[in-house]
Amino acid sequence: IKNTNIFFIDDEIIKNHINKYSFIKGYNILKIYPSKILLELKQTNFLAQTIVNNRLYLIGANEKFIDVERFDNYKNLPIVYGKFEAKNFISFIKILNQSDFKYKDIKEIFFYPSGRVDIKTYDNLIIKFPKKNLKKALKIINKLINSGNLKNNLIDLRVSNQLILSNE
Repeated sequence: IKNTNIFFIDDEIIKNHINKYSFIKGYNILKIYPSKILLELKQTNFLAQTIVNNRLYLIGANEKFIDVERFDNYKNLPIVYGKFEAKNFISFIKILNQSDFKYKDIKEIFFYPSGRVDIKTYDNLIIKFPKKNLKKALKIINKLINSGNLKNNLIDLRVSNQLILSNE
């Protein structure tokens, strides 16, 4: 692109260069004639950290894994374990955010091959979610937590129509 006449630069070429950067969620390309191109770039929000092939990555709200080498503002993000696709993580977070459960309280998230998810909070509360009916499970969890009577550190909702409380 360098030293190329602005009239001959195709927007697709610029888009392909921008799309190489996984931390960008959106952009605008403005050609200012006769000789300038202005790029407005929007960085995605970082939602969590994860390890893939022994390397640390961030999970962006744009459903991409982002190399942490360029960033240092991820230390307080939850760590996600297991093999999963970023879009599955985003789907889980969207459902979680529709409930009263506070995402900022999550320390660790575990994805299992079965598609099930567990979380561990900063208060060391472990929640084992069922594979299905996540919204219903979150309502039960919110009632338990908000009641103030929760004396256990493990909530297990994996078995349908059963609530198991224990200390681990």
